[in-house]
Amino acid sequence: MSGQTAARVDISNITNANLCEITTTTDHGYSTGDFVRLTDLNGAMPIPRGEDPLNNYRWKIIVTGDTTFTLKHPVTDLPVDSTNFPPYVEGGFCNLIQTNFTYEGN
Repeated sequence: MSGQTAARVDISNITNANLCEITTTTDHGYSTGDFVRLTDLNGAMPIPRGEDPLNNYRWKIIVTGDTTFTLKHPVTDLPVDSTNFPPYVEGGFCNLIQTNFTYEGN
C-alpha cells in the first residue's frame, strides 16, 4: 500500500490580493491541480501569523513558479480573494494532500 508522500514546505509570504498567492521558502514540487492544506496560520498561535481564514482548509492550487502558487476554492473552483483577510505576518506550513492511493494487496 502506498501512503501519503511527505511534501510539507514552510510559507514565507501570502498576498492580500484577488489572486491569493502563496510563496514557499524552498521549491514546493507541487503541480497545478494538486490540493494543499495550509496550517499554523491561526490567530491562536503564540505569535499571530495572519491570513486566519486560510488556516486548516483544503485548497486547489495553480502553480505560478517553483516557490509560488495561487489558491482556488476546492468546490467552486473560483480563485481565492484574500484582499480583506488579516495580513500575513510570518510562519505557517503548506502540506500536500495526497488524493490518489494505490493498494497492492496479497
